[in-house]
Amino acid sequence: MIVYRKRLLLLSMLLAGFFVWYSLGIAQVLVPQDSVGKFVQKFYDWYGIVSHKNGKLAPDERAVKEKPNMFSARLIAALKEDFEASSKHPEEIVGLDWDPFLCSQELEDRYEVGGVKKQGQHYLVELYGVSGGKRNPEPNVIAEVAQSGNHWIFINFLSPHGGDMLNDLKELKQSRNKSQK
Repeated sequence: MIVYRKRLLLLSMLLAGFFVWYSLGIAQVLVPQDSVGKFVQKFYDWYGIVSHKNGKLAPDERAVKEKPNMFSARLIAALKEDFEASSKHPEEIVGLDWDPFLCSQELEDRYEVGGVKKQGQHYLVELYGVSGGKRNPEPNVIAEVAQSGNHWIFINFLSPHGGDMLNDLKELKQSRNKSQK
């Protein structure tokens, strides 16, 4: 009888431990900041490699072509329109003249996620450039991310000094339209 009680106690302790472990695992999965931070870091790990390679397509065009499910339809449409306008006028600057996902013309060795904060239904994720082993003191870009169905998407990229990519693309389009009249 004593052996039976010891086994029952041991089994109960194992089950209790499993449920605690399992519930902690679920709690970690359900934290949106962790999930959105991982989404952004995964993209920038890939984008950093692509940006350092010479290819037929510019890194931003390649990202839109190869990873369209990572961007909102509005963002893709605005970028494609900008790419097309720029390709029609290669001798002039009629579109973005900086990397839209880095808010810069300069390329760092790599990029890492900093702070993640919720703003309404969206999340703002700070991205810091790292070069020579040193992280920049301020973010290079702030990615605005939202949930679409069961996955995350980029909906805009903000400069830490003000301004955002969608607004810049809109202004460039308006400028092109004025010059065509």
